Amino acid sequence: MPSSTYSPEKVIPVYATLTGIGIALTITRIWARTRYIRVSLAADDAAAAAAAVFVTGAVGLQITNAILGTAGDDIKLAETQRRARIALQANWVNPLLEAFAFGLIKLSLSFFYRRIFGVWPTFRRINNAVIVLLVGYSLAFGFGQLFLCGTNFYLIWADLDQHRARERCAERGHFQFFFALFSVLTDILVVGLPLLFVAKLQMSTRRKWASAAVFFLGFASTGASIARLIYVSVALKYDWFSFNFKPAPGEPAIPSPIFETLNPTLLATIEMALGLWGANLPALSPLMRNMHPLRRVGEIYGKITSLWSSTSVTDRRLLSKEESKDGYRKPSSASIER
Repeated sequence: MPSSTYSPEKVIPVYATLTGIGIALTITRIWARTRYIRVSLAADDAAAAAAAVFVTGAVGLQITNAILGTAGDDIKLAETQRRARIALQANWVNPLLEAFAFGLIKLSLSFFYRRIFGVWPTFRRINNAVIVLLVGYSLAFGFGQLFLCGTNFYLIWADLDQHRARERCAERGHFQFFFALFSVLTDILVVGLPLLFVAKLQMSTRRKWASAAVFFLGFASTGASIARLIYVSVALKYDWFSFNFKPAPGEPAIPSPIFETLNPTLLATIEMALGLWGANLPALSPLMRNMHPLRRVGEIYGKITSLWSSTSVTDRRLLSKEESKDGYRKPSSASIER
């Protein structure tokens, strides 16, 4: 991969801009909750704030890598020892931060959707399972990355060709593949779940699509997730992520053109930053009500969140029937109309 492809002057503005917007959206979210609509912060806000901290840490690490290391390019023996070791250390710590950042971003969305659709017992049960899955996902991949070499962390950067890491550390190609795969699958699961329940609302098809658009904002980072999964899938085929990688006899040093055109570190950073956007934008819809041309999106969000105080009696009876199927007592008509 040419060294100029992802030079510091190219990647640092991308990192700083995407992350800066994400931090600004997080701060605006907290301000909107506490000052604009004047309600207490909830679990989704706390998760979004924590995610912003991890994203900032990961991006700060990659900016350091861009300046002092190799800007996320793959490490080869031609690199100077100092820059190569900095890059090896950064590329070991960064996936650890990514695992917790991705988990917190998706937890923020899950808690946010729970505030809206939590009146449905079915949604609550599925949402609880998704939250447990996300916590397990973050812990498994985060600590898995941390302990790739057990407690012998130094093996990651002790040898520039990583021959000791290859002998004594866990195989990381499949680890990276399943990390990227679960990232895409959990994106679909977290954002797709509320879309299923939007379809059950008693409103016109046009309004349903408009409502779904609010939740589609959670898919902001999925494109980068898919691109990273494609990269890792090709890398797995060629054993590219193995410690002390060496091409097979007769193969070129860089076995696939994708390794020359894509940078997995850049893709992961874009995925984190856009994920932070996606976690905050749906929660900012109340603020958008008075911001043309986003006013319509905010109005749709307001109609959804006020569903339980303004929907028709027919809508509420449909909800009550579902609750009865799940073992809840069906409320009387008088209590419904109250």
